[in-house]
Amino acid sequence: MPGPAFWNMRVLVEKSDRLLSEILAEGEFMPDMRCGGNGTCGRCRVTLVSGVWEAEGEIVSAPAEALACRTKLLSGPGEVDLVPIPGNGKISAEWNALPLPAKPETVIAVDIGTTTIAAVKIRNGEVTAKAGGFNAQSKYGDNVVTRIHYAGTDLAGLQNSVLDSIRPLLLQLGTEDVRRIAVAGNTVMTCLFHGLDPSGIGVLPFTPPARIFPERNDLFDEIPVLTVPCIAGYVGGDITAGLYETKLKPEEMLIDIGTNCEIVFHTEKGIFCTAAAAGPAFEGAGMGCGRRAVDGAIDHYSGNGKYTVIGNGKPDGLCGSGMVDFLAVERAAGHLNEFGRIQPKNECFEVADGVKIYECDIEQLLKAKAAVWAGIRTLESYVGAGAEKIYLAGGFAQYLNLENAVRIGMLPERKYEIVGNTSLAGAARLAVSPEIETDLEALIDLPRELPLNTLPGFEDNFIDGLLLN
Repeated sequence: MPGPAFWNMRVLVEKSDRLLSEILAEGEFMPDMRCGGNGTCGRCRVTLVSGVWEAEGEIVSAPAEALACRTKLLSGPGEVDLVPIPGNGKISAEWNALPLPAKPETVIAVDIGTTTIAAVKIRNGEVTAKAGGFNAQSKYGDNVVTRIHYAGTDLAGLQNSVLDSIRPLLLQLGTEDVRRIAVAGNTVMTCLFHGLDPSGIGVLPFTPPARIFPERNDLFDEIPVLTVPCIAGYVGGDITAGLYETKLKPEEMLIDIGTNCEIVFHTEKGIFCTAAAAGPAFEGAGMGCGRRAVDGAIDHYSGNGKYTVIGNGKPDGLCGSGMVDFLAVERAAGHLNEFGRIQPKNECFEVADGVKIYECDIEQLLKAKAAVWAGIRTLESYVGAGAEKIYLAGGFAQYLNLENAVRIGMLPERKYEIVGNTSLAGAARLAVSPEIETDLEALIDLPRELPLNTLPGFEDNFIDGLLLN
């Protein structure tokens, strides 16, 4: 079910043989293309105000509603009303780690996420400026699997999209005196940044085209660019950076909860890593009420009409942290049973005026939290020990109510430390101290990768994780 619509921008479009979504994406009005333009998510729905159009193979005269990814203008010009993807939101550029060396050079660090990109400028060991934005690759889909798929047909487009997303951030930070730039990201994002085809990551045995990436000076006005190396196909440089920053001790675990929940566990038997396909549900994909952490999204929910909204305006959906709160609060209140069914039986649950959660939305959340639970518990079972301490990395973890995450059975009861954007922290350390590149390259060979679907108990743990405690 679609969430409430607030049409607030009108765009004039000239006649073209191209899809409306392609035309909009070239301008300032990039539509939400979470399904990669497959016409399945419904997020690029627009109102056709004037003109004659072809929508999903049928001739349509305005006014009408249509999916931008399935629509072409037949007689022009035409006018379209739409809601562009918000350009502001909670993009994490904070971390908790050892101080950076106080070197006089000015450098920039960039964390390339599947959804968001964060950048900081550093001098004398201090962050002097921050910038963040969304990854324009979202028009190719909201997860790494769809990006891998499109790389086979438009690798250059994917690389240009991420480079074009970073350039405005560099402009905002200023590069006049910047000596070098360092980047970190998951393996797919890193490969696409370098223009390398990641297709091998999409099929067994999930082999990346490279794990170590040479210095570049041809991307941003001849400024040298360094890259944090990657561990495996689905355990990337963001986790390499996190390992370096947290200095994991035996019986300690590092988890980065995102579209892919990446886990590293340091044990007496060695270091093991894996990735659980949590999916993009916590970023709002596949849910009518789901939103990224942008203005209008409920980020915390206490029940009985009590909540906080990013931007302090009218709520139009929930982001991941708000969804976790909803599950915990309404389960405790008896409004959800252990299977996530609404009690008493109803079509939906209204958390705020016009913001409704349907049982199909709850199912997506349960699958996402079950993947996180199963990843942790299966890895612990495999090594025969529970983690004594878990470091939670990434932007989602910074805004997560840990108590609620434990209550719903997404995270086990453990000692936790929120460490923030350790991917950006590792990139920052590499930018300041390029000599650690050798250490990082040695580090990626230490973890042993364990595909979850090959480990005993994974399916049982996933099924258990589907239940609300």
